[in-house]
Amino acid sequence: MSGIDILGTGHYVPENRLSNDDLSKMVKTNDEWIFPRTGIKTRHISKTENTSELAYQAAKKAIENSGIDKSDIGFIIVATCSADNIMPSVACMLLDRLDLNNQHVMAFDLNAACTGFVYALSVANALLATRPDKCAVVIGAEVFSKLLDYTDRSTCILFGDGAGAVVVKYCASAKFYQVISSKGNTDALRIPGVPFYDCTEPSYCTMNGQEVFKFAVEYPSYSMQEVLDHLGYTMKDIHYVLFHQANARIVASVSKRMKIRQEQLYMNIEEYGNTSAASIAIMLDEMNQKGLLKKGMKLLLVGFGAGLTWGTIYLEW
Repeated sequence: MSGIDILGTGHYVPENRLSNDDLSKMVKTNDEWIFPRTGIKTRHISKTENTSELAYQAAKKAIENSGIDKSDIGFIIVATCSADNIMPSVACMLLDRLDLNNQHVMAFDLNAACTGFVYALSVANALLATRPDKCAVVIGAEVFSKLLDYTDRSTCILFGDGAGAVVVKYCASAKFYQVISSKGNTDALRIPGVPFYDCTEPSYCTMNGQEVFKFAVEYPSYSMQEVLDHLGYTMKDIHYVLFHQANARIVASVSKRMKIRQEQLYMNIEEYGNTSAASIAIMLDEMNQKGLLKKGMKLLLVGFGAGLTWGTIYLEW
């Protein structure tokens, strides 16, 4: 049950915004079709900034917000499926930008698609128990727009670019519990990698929308219930549930199933769309900056995505 304290938060999104009306000029769709089905009105799309730049800006803000010295950082974990390069990792690129090359920092990327930030926090919790004198910077960062086919209405309307970050430290008295899992499914949500021999498949995101919707309603609900049962809580005991912002209809369906009240939800999908691994981290920073999070509040962080991957983390602010 020992866990982590969140010392600071930060987020960054590109200035350029792509509205539903803008998309209607690019593909056969409109706001009347998109918004009722997704809850999305606009998304932020990078023109020139790659994933490492978004991650750096979010991390810098989180470090400043935490008040720590950079020499306290022992781990940098970047959750992303849209890294600048296959290698080096975005995390290693940040070492140089943050002037941490000589500080013996363990830095690596983690790809669990849209569940990435939940996975990364879980890994940070385990690593910090081995180095309780150090802090970890955990970042979710995506430039998903470079992976989209803007003639495919089923995917291009959903995703946006952004990054969120937290600085966390080991705390023996902090409550932390997780139920995280995965199963192999290569068809529901997929982005091809490096072509193999004569493969000409484009590296664009493809999705089976109905299959993803069914999965996203069912499996995260199981993980939330397992967490609550283990802790001896009911949903009434939870202050906020931070769902990965994939689709407002998914959140509504899970909320109905789990009896989550509207005031327990924080939503920002209307402004950002689905920012994949960045979404929960962006929400944490927005809530922190707005003063919504008070000491001792009980939070559930719920992720789900390609893989298929899913998981719920319980922590206290």
